[in-house]
Amino acid sequence: MSTRGAVGAERPRQWATFRLASAPRILRLMDPEMSIDRDLVTTFVAAYGPVIDAALHDRLISPPEGWSAVVDEGAAWLQRALTELLDLPLDEQRRSPLEVFQEAMRFPTDALHSAGVEPAPRDEVAARALPGDLYGLAPASSRDLGEDAWRAHLAWGVQKAQAVGGARPRNEGHTEAVRRPAVALVGTDLMDRSRIEPVVAAGGLALEVWRNPAAIEAGLGSVLPVLVLVDLTHPAADDAIRAAAAAGVRTIAFGPHVDDIALVRARSLGADDAVARSRFFKRLQELLPKQA
Repeated sequence: MSTRGAVGAERPRQWATFRLASAPRILRLMDPEMSIDRDLVTTFVAAYGPVIDAALHDRLISPPEGWSAVVDEGAAWLQRALTELLDLPLDEQRRSPLEVFQEAMRFPTDALHSAGVEPAPRDEVAARALPGDLYGLAPASSRDLGEDAWRAHLAWGVQKAQAVGGARPRNEGHTEAVRRPAVALVGTDLMDRSRIEPVVAAGGLALEVWRNPAAIEAGLGSVLPVLVLVDLTHPAADDAIRAAAAAGVRTIAFGPHVDDIALVRARSLGADDAVARSRFFKRLQELLPKQA
């Protein structure tokens, strides 16, 4: 079996955390002359080799003979595939650049498999999400590609959300409306509900669960709740955020910490805040409005 030193790659450094105050801030932080598409392709392709090296290093796998040619072939394919994707109008881009990057891992994966390297142990969630990623090479988030690639990916996500869904202006006419003492949850996860409901009740509020578009429409069609919580894994999450924002209801979205694009998209659609699931549950009590 291989040794750590055989790979010859240093462990990837930890990239600085970049807190997003709002979606437009992403674009302001970037060079105004920068082409998002060009920088996205450049940074993703530049990260390809180092990401593979780091993964092999962590798994104590030595690359087989001819490895450089395999990586070069994968990087060339990645550049072509990203360019083809980004040449399409935003509303016709059916997958994200990160998904293309993950697909490009088939080149080193096939080479390792052909060389008889034993697949790496993976947890059930990772195996279900990317069944063909036998050696755990594919990154779960664009954060793993480095800060420049991450920023370019987030900027693409903002453009995509604005082009496809459009950020809905908040309807300030509702700000003084009478509100019912309730918090609405757009979601279907029973475990989430069991964690949220006691906290909401302790704050003197009732929890309403909006499981589908009809429930969302009905809930926003009468006296409004004081807060809407949106699980970003729900199929109607985007529509719920747009509708709640348009009605002037304070809206908090939450989702997987690895899904950078979904969190940025939620803000661009009108959510007052969008946070990782773990942080959401830690802060839940302070996120609730104080009752008189």
